[in-house]
Amino acid sequence: MSSFIPALVGALVGLILYTFVGWWGFLLIFPYIGGCITVGILVASRFQGAQKDIGRRIAILAISPIFLVFLGLLQRENLQLEQTVFYGALFLSSGIFTRVLIHYAVAKVCGPLIWGRGFCGWACWTAAFLEWLPIKDNAPIPPKYTALRYPVLFLSILVPLIFIWTGYDYVRYQIDPAQGKADQLIWFLAGNGIYYLAAVILAFVFRKKRAFCKILCPVSLIMKPASSLARIRKRPTHNKCISCNKCNEMCPMDVDVMGAISLGNPVMSTECISCGQCSNVCPVGAVK
Repeated sequence: MSSFIPALVGALVGLILYTFVGWWGFLLIFPYIGGCITVGILVASRFQGAQKDIGRRIAILAISPIFLVFLGLLQRENLQLEQTVFYGALFLSSGIFTRVLIHYAVAKVCGPLIWGRGFCGWACWTAAFLEWLPIKDNAPIPPKYTALRYPVLFLSILVPLIFIWTGYDYVRYQIDPAQGKADQLIWFLAGNGIYYLAAVILAFVFRKKRAFCKILCPVSLIMKPASSLARIRKRPTHNKCISCNKCNEMCPMDVDVMGAISLGNPVMSTECISCGQCSNVCPVGAVK
C-alpha cells in the first residue's frame, strides 16, 4: 500500500494547486509525477539487489517529458535556475508568483524539508538521461572538484541579473505570453543543451554517471540547506551492519552510508538523493 503514497501525494498537491491557482496543468503534472514514482516502486519490487534500481531509472526517465516537452517546449516555461531569477525579479517588482516559482518552492525549497534531495534522485530531467549512460564504474569524485558548483551557482544568478541591470525587457521577451515567450524558449534550449553536454562529458571523463551532480550542478547547493532538515532519510534497521562497504561502493553521490548506519545513525549527508541503492545492495538489510 505504501507504494501508492507518491501517487496519492501527487494527486493531492495537484488538486490543491489547481484550487488556489486555477491552472489546469497542475492536475496533469503532479499526479503524473507521483504516478510515475509509484510505478517505479512497483517495478523495483519485482527485482532483487542492485537490479531493483531499474524501477527508479524508469520512473525518472518517464517523468522527464513533463518538464522538457510539456512545460519547456509546449508551455515555454524554463525551469532552470537562470530563468527563475527572471521570475524572482518579477515577483519582487509586481508580487506575481508564477508557476516557475511554484516549481522551485515545491521541488527545490520546501519539498526538501520533507524528502531531502529526492527530486534529484527521482525527477531531475538532466539526471534522467545520465542514469542510462553505458558506464559501469562509479568512481568517487575528488572533493576538490565539488567546489566548482559554487562559481557555477554564482554565474547562474549573475548572468540574468546583468541582463536585467542593463535594461533588458525580460517581462516582454521572457514572460509575457502575448509575445510568445520566444526568448524564454531560447534560454531553455541553450541552458539545457549546455547542461546535457557538460553532464555527458563529465560522466565519461570521471567514469561516474552523476559526476555533473557532484561537480557542476548549481541547484544541488540551493537544496542543501533544506535537505539538512529532511524528515525522510535513510536509516538503520534492527539488523546489524557488517561493514561490507557495498552501500558506499554503489552510492552515486559518494555518501558515507556505512559510516552512519554502522553507528546506528540516520544518513544526514545533504548529498543523499534517496535513490535507495544502499538499501538495495545491503546483504543484511541494515538500511531502510
